[in-house]
Amino acid sequence: KEDVMIGISFPRYSAMAVDAMSFAHDRGAEVIAITDSMVAPVVKDADEVLLARSDIASVVDTLVAPLSLINALLVAIVIERKEDIKNTFIDLEEVWREQNVYAGNRIDSTRT
Repeated sequence: KEDVMIGISFPRYSAMAVDAMSFAHDRGAEVIAITDSMVAPVVKDADEVLLARSDIASVVDTLVAPLSLINALLVAIVIERKEDIKNTFIDLEEVWREQNVYAGNRIDSTRT
């Protein structure tokens, strides 16, 4: 009941995302949908809907609008909960370093 689920779904709308949001909603979680249209199937179980439309005619789907929206949400959360986030990232950086998640330490600086 104190959980929030953010569901992200764009055409062709993943059935798994729709089902997961319905599951969370039925169990009392607050559900936020990030999608392109108020008629998207994820909207029916959402308490809040954030629209990120892309009306650009293209051969491939563009995710610039939703990624920009997600980036803005993350920045807002970091600003709001700066100390919590700082401590979490200190812990995460240690785990990432131990697990060699990033290739930065593998760069050979002697090569040009």
